[in-house]
Amino acid sequence: MNAEAIYSPSKWGEEYHALKAYEALGAGSAGPGKSTVLRAEPLEQIYIEHARCAHRDHPHHMAWGDSIGWALYMRRTRPRLEQTISLMQRLYKAVDPSVEWNEKKGIFTFKTGYKVQCGACMDPDDWMQYMSSEFTLILFDELVEFLEEQYIQITGRLRTTDPVLKHMLKVRSMSNPVQKAETGVASRDPYWVRKRFVDPAPEGRKILKRKIIMGDGSIEYKTRIYLPATLYDNPDPVFVRQYEATLRDKPIHIQKALLFGDWYVTAGSHYADAWDHAYNVCEPFKIPPAWLRFRACDWGYKTQGTVGWFAVDSEGNLFCEREFNFRLMKVETVCAHIERIEKGLGLWRGNESGISGPADTQLWEERGDQGVPKIAEFNEHGVRWTQADKSKGSRARHSERITMRLKDHRGGITTAGLVFFNTCTKCIQTIPAMQTDPNDPECTVKGGDDHWHDMISYAVSYASLGQVGTSADDIQLRREEYYEEQYEADRGNTGYGL
Repeated sequence: MNAEAIYSPSKWGEEYHALKAYEALGAGSAGPGKSTVLRAEPLEQIYIEHARCAHRDHPHHMAWGDSIGWALYMRRTRPRLEQTISLMQRLYKAVDPSVEWNEKKGIFTFKTGYKVQCGACMDPDDWMQYMSSEFTLILFDELVEFLEEQYIQITGRLRTTDPVLKHMLKVRSMSNPVQKAETGVASRDPYWVRKRFVDPAPEGRKILKRKIIMGDGSIEYKTRIYLPATLYDNPDPVFVRQYEATLRDKPIHIQKALLFGDWYVTAGSHYADAWDHAYNVCEPFKIPPAWLRFRACDWGYKTQGTVGWFAVDSEGNLFCEREFNFRLMKVETVCAHIERIEKGLGLWRGNESGISGPADTQLWEERGDQGVPKIAEFNEHGVRWTQADKSKGSRARHSERITMRLKDHRGGITTAGLVFFNTCTKCIQTIPAMQTDPNDPECTVKGGDDHWHDMISYAVSYASLGQVGTSADDIQLRREEYYEEQYEADRGNTGYGL
């Protein structure tokens, strides 16, 4: 068995093939040969099975045709498999001239009995066709095109009783950054791949462990890893130079996504032409006390919720200085965090906040048996809100205002109209990755990881009203007045005011 003439992995490919994690994602820019590496991933098991059949002295010898090894190679749609299959036929014939291809079933069968199946999962529930299967290797090409449930359900079929292959079970995937929403196979949450593999360690090459508590109380671990890839990992210098020239002729957001593999500025994103990290992100600094301050909130309990704090400079530019993200928190707990943060920022006076701002209108909805809206609970804890603009057409207006503020810097000559402290990581990750609604090009797509975008939308709309917010100077003055009133009241209560 010899495939060296057909396939010789690059250094990046060798690193990928050597990964020991249970799940691995090789991802980033276009052109490093990710799909080529993925097509060759079954070779390890194929060679092992051949050796077991060919050598009678192998401790786990078996007859030709008896292998139960089975690899599954997935693309989201069947047409996207056509080129893959053609390239597989060339590679696998070099490995085993007797390999057979069943067009109807989409299965390569080797002399050992080992199989490589080419599958698709176009409709959301198509994963059900793999329910009764057992695979020893599962491969996903362009993972961002799949739904998270499809990935979870299909990878749940990774299992075998084979004494050799049970130690080689693994899931391997390749992908470019988040795909366009209008491809026709967009995920319900197009950022799930990024959240699963990239967000925990954006630099990559770090083993992530997830603790699994077994039925008997013992603990196992599942591991995953993200291996970044760039065009420059391709070993062909002529191809690299030609493709680099092609990509560098594209808009900057396409260069970042497809040349450098940036997961946070993706081709097709709604703010791709407006967002520039150099102008829209800055190092934190002490906000001048005369600047107006306010906060904004997108509420969530079972889903993600977030609060952002904003400052407005003398020219009307908006700075997002702080973000607080929460989930499965009651109003009382969220208020405690807001109080703690605002005391640190000098925005709390006495027993209440010195600022207000826009919040998701669901805070005013009466829910539950008691019918008490959440806004009443916030008020009880000294945290005031105003209703955010969620009227008809507001999403398009919000998107336009964000775009205008992001671009308003005259090529860096002036401060951008919307700037984020680099500590506001979720805002910085979310805004440049927001996709355009395929049914309304003026809006961002709704759903998924849009909580930070919604919060910022409320803030930008609120700031467009003009003189909004309260300065720290004013809050300090009110704080002094508050304590003076308390002092006078205390004097009166003890008789000193007589």
